[in-house]
Amino acid sequence: MKRRQISTKHDLSYWEYVDAFHSVQSSNSSVKHSASSSKPPKPTRIIPMLDQFAPFIQGFIHNVVDVKADGNCEYRSIAALLGMREDSWPLVRNKLIKELGRWLHDYTNLFVAQRDLNN
Repeated sequence: MKRRQISTKHDLSYWEYVDAFHSVQSSNSSVKHSASSSKPPKPTRIIPMLDQFAPFIQGFIHNVVDVKADGNCEYRSIAALLGMREDSWPLVRNKLIKELGRWLHDYTNLFVAQRDLNN
């Protein structure tokens, strides 16, 4: 009887990325900078899970927030990136609904024009 090989490789979780980031930061802090440089080098920021996005868009991503995966995760992520608590998502949703209602005509024209350009 042969055992099938089962891969145990998995995508890193957010916390594994954070742990890796902190270990890199602590190892970099022990490196001494030369006295000849007037400015300290700008630290490279590691963005967790960045490799899961298409390469052409990675330069535009400044932060990644890991939010609760439910039907409101898009509102949760906006709330978190705006500096609110993740559970403030109903506020974000309501403001979006008001915004779309108030400027419905403008948004309709914008997206219809964009659709026409793509066709």
